[in-house]
Amino acid sequence: MHIPQTRTRRDMERAAELRAGGASWKATAEAIGRHEAVLRRWAKDYSDDWERLYRDADERLKREANNESRAMLRTLLRHKSSKIRLSAADKLSQLILKSKAVEPPPDPRSDLRAFEACLESMTDEELELFMCKFIEGVYGKPLSVRTDAEPAEIARIVMEKVKEDASKSPK
Repeated sequence: MHIPQTRTRRDMERAAELRAGGASWKATAEAIGRHEAVLRRWAKDYSDDWERLYRDADERLKREANNESRAMLRTLLRHKSSKIRLSAADKLSQLILKSKAVEPPPDPRSDLRAFEACLESMTDEELELFMCKFIEGVYGKPLSVRTDAEPAEIARIVMEKVKEDASKSPK
């Protein structure tokens, strides 16, 4: 694996920003004063660095666009037309809910209080779905539980499964 020089790395960062923003290879090369072939070679020769820089730039641009759209919607909340205000409120709430839906729950090993707060904020249905996915991740297959089972019964079934697996494992 190659390590880019300081100037190359700086230019790679700028190129990643431009490419993530939708600029062509040609336009990017012109903007940073390098040949297009050089930029393409960087993406190949320094692929790990390039992918990380591009991904970071792409994430920054997505956050900026999200922030800009929220700011515009907040401005529209003060519009004189009630129809526009209502539509902006609806769009803003949809945007917030969508961004919350893609946020992964906090890692319980890194911040137990944040994880606990996340669990406390979940509805019973969200908690059940989270637990099912967790159990599926641990055991590699879904745990079969009746859909109308009470939380205490689900906990009992999970504990039985854990004890069963513990007794099977060599000591």
